[in-house]
Amino acid sequence: MNPSPSSLSRRGFLTTTGTLGAAVGVGGATTTTTGTTAFSDDAPKPAWTVPESPEDSDSRYEAAYPITVADGIAVVIVISDSTESTTYQFRGLDESDGTERWTKEFPGISFPVIDDGSMYFYVRNVRNDTDSEGAFVALDLKTGDERWRKSTDTSSTQTAVGGGNVYRLSSDDRFILALDAESGKQVWSYQATQNDMRAVSFQFANDTLYASFNDAIYAFAPDGTKRWQNVETDLTTLYVRSVTDTHLYAIEDGSIYAFDVDDGSRDWSVESLGQPVEKDGVLYSWGPDLKAIDVEDGAVQWQYDDVGRTRAEPVVADGAVFGVDREGTVSAITTDGTERWTFDMESTEEYSFTTLNVSDGSVYVSFERTLYVLSTDDGSLQWSFTGANRAINTILADDVLLFGTRGTLFAFDRHHSLLSTAIDGTGEFLTSGPGMALSGILVGTTAFAAYRRWNDDDGAVTADVTEPTLDYGRLDRLASDALTETYRVRKRTDDGPEVVLERHLTDPQVAGTFRSATERWAEMSDRTGVVPVLETDGDSIELPYYADGSLADSHRPVEERLDALSDANTVVHDAHSDGVIHGGLTPKSILLDGDDVAVADWELAAALAEFCDRSPYDAPEQIAGEAGDERTDVYRLGAIAAFVLTGEDPDGGSLRMLDPEYRKLLLARADPNEYESLRSDSVSPELYEVISKAMADDPDDRFESVVAFDDMLRWAAFRA
Repeated sequence: MNPSPSSLSRRGFLTTTGTLGAAVGVGGATTTTTGTTAFSDDAPKPAWTVPESPEDSDSRYEAAYPITVADGIAVVIVISDSTESTTYQFRGLDESDGTERWTKEFPGISFPVIDDGSMYFYVRNVRNDTDSEGAFVALDLKTGDERWRKSTDTSSTQTAVGGGNVYRLSSDDRFILALDAESGKQVWSYQATQNDMRAVSFQFANDTLYASFNDAIYAFAPDGTKRWQNVETDLTTLYVRSVTDTHLYAIEDGSIYAFDVDDGSRDWSVESLGQPVEKDGVLYSWGPDLKAIDVEDGAVQWQYDDVGRTRAEPVVADGAVFGVDREGTVSAITTDGTERWTFDMESTEEYSFTTLNVSDGSVYVSFERTLYVLSTDDGSLQWSFTGANRAINTILADDVLLFGTRGTLFAFDRHHSLLSTAIDGTGEFLTSGPGMALSGILVGTTAFAAYRRWNDDDGAVTADVTEPTLDYGRLDRLASDALTETYRVRKRTDDGPEVVLERHLTDPQVAGTFRSATERWAEMSDRTGVVPVLETDGDSIELPYYADGSLADSHRPVEERLDALSDANTVVHDAHSDGVIHGGLTPKSILLDGDDVAVADWELAAALAEFCDRSPYDAPEQIAGEAGDERTDVYRLGAIAAFVLTGEDPDGGSLRMLDPEYRKLLLARADPNEYESLRSDSVSPELYEVISKAMADDPDDRFESVVAFDDMLRWAAFRA
C-alpha cells in the first residue's frame, strides 16, 4: 500500500545549519536558535533544567535519564564519568522546580523497575561482610531511603514486580528468584532442571508470572505454585513480549505466537517481525510492515507495507497506530489500515535513541537531539525543542514533561498555555537564568527551517552542466584474497555513468562452487539489507559500490559503527527467520554508504571457506568441522563487535582486550597515543559481558538468537 499524493504533501522536512539540529515548522512555523539549543517560536520555555546551567564546565552530568514521576518527585538516572570510574546516581528532584530532594550513588546498576512507591534494581561490584559481588536493592521513591538490600552472587538480567513480590532473572539464565517486595526475603525460586534449558524472559500480569524457558512457557502464582506449563517442541527460543487479559504473546524467529493465559495452549501464530501491541481486540505488529491481527483467530485483517522497522514501540491511540522508523519518519496509520499522515525528520546522526508517546491529541517524539510535538490529527508540528546533546528518554507525567539528554534534563510544564509561555523574540527566555545558560551567552549560529510540499506540480530549477571527462573500466583494485579479486569499475548505462564493484574468481578449480553460491546469493537480492547481486556470469559478479567501505576500514566513531552493526544484526536475524545462515560474517561483510548498511557475501563466504585458510572469525564449531546454525552467526557478530571496539580480530586478542582488568593493565603500560579505541567511553564492563556471552566456545552458552544478542548489545552500548 503506497501513500497517496495528498498524504505526501503533508510531510514535514527538517533542515539544519551550522552545528545545530534546528526544528522545522510545518504550515509556517519558524525556528529560534541559540548557541547550543534550538526551539520553534511557539514552543514553551523549559520550566527548569538540571543542572541549572547546562554549559557549566563543573557539571558532572554525562547523561540524565528520567525514569518516572511519582508523588511530586521526578526520579532521574544520572551517569557521571571521571578518570577513575563511572558512577551511577539516582536523583529525586522536586517535580515543580527541579530542586534535589535526595541522591543515591552506585558503581553500577541494572535498569530499575518501579511499583507502588518503590524502585527495585541490581547493584554490581558491592563489597560487604558477605563479600558478595552484588546486591538487589529497594529504594523509597519519595525519600530515597534504602528499604532493603539482598546480597547475591549473580546479577539480574530482567526484573518484574507484582503480587507482592519482586522477580529477578539471574545473569546465568538458570533460575528465577521471587523476593518479598516489603522485606526482600526470598519467597520462592525456580531453577532450570536440564542443562540445555535457560530462562529467557518473563512478565507479570493477571496476578501471574509468565516465564519462558527456551521452548517452554510456565505460569507461576505469586506463592510459586506452577499453574500450568506448555512445551512447544517445534520451537527453540520463545520471548514473552506482552500479556493481556486473554493472551500471552511471544516471539520466535520472525513469528508471533498467541497462548491462552488460562491454560497455556497455543491458539495461533502469524509470521511477523514486529513488536506486538494489542488494542480493542486487535493485535498490531510493526516491523518491516504493519499488520493488524484478529486476537481471536490470528487472521490478518490488513497489512500496510509502506513503513519501516520502528525504532520505538508503536502506540495505538486516537484511532491510529503511531510509529517511528529508523530513517526518522513518524507515521500515523489509521486502525482501518490507511495512512493518516507522515512526518519526516532529517537524520544527521547514525546512533540515537528514540522515544514515542501519545497523549491529549499530541505525539511526542524524541529523535537524535530534538523533541518534536506533533498533532495526532494531521501531523503538523505544534512545537519542538533541540538540546545540545543526544536525547535519551522522554517522560510524560500529569503536570510535567521531562526531556532527558546526554548532559541536561529539561522540564516543561504541560498545563501552561502555549500563548502565555511562547518565546517572543527570545527576549523573556534568553534573559532568564536557564536561558542565559542554554544560549551560551547568545553566542551561536543562525539556523533556518524549510518546508517543502511534494506535489505533482513542484517545479525544479536546473542548470546546464558540462559533464567532466571520466575514466571508464577498472579504476582500482580494492581487495584480493586467495580465490578472488575485487575492482572498482565505472561503466556507461542508460542513466549515465555508474560505479560498481566487480569480484572476479582467480582460481578456476572452484568455478562450480563459486557459480552455485553466487546464484543462491542473487536469489536473496530483493531482501532488505542484503547487498544485491547486479550481474553474474559464472566466474565474476557485479555488486553495488558502497562509498563508505565496510566495518573493516570505517573511520566513523565507535557509536556509529555499533549502530551499523546493529542494523546488520537485523538483516541477519531476518534471514534466520527463513532458515538462511550466513556462516561467513566478518567486518568486511558489512558495507556502509551514508545511512545505508548492507550485508554481503551470502552463501559465497561459507562456500569458499573450505578452500581457504581458516578465518579469525570462525566459530569453534566451524574450526572443528561441524555444521553451524544461528548461534554460529551470533559468535561471528560478537567477534565483529569486539573488533569495532578494539580494532583487533579474535586471533589478535580482541575479547581479552575488552576484559576490564586486562584493559586497565594494558592501558597503564601503553603510551598515551596507543589503543585509542580502548580509551573510549563506549568500552564498558557491560559490553564485555555481552560480547563474551556471544563468543562463548559452547554454542549452548551463547545468545539463542541474533535478536537477543542485539537487544543486549544496544542496551550495553547505551549504558556505556
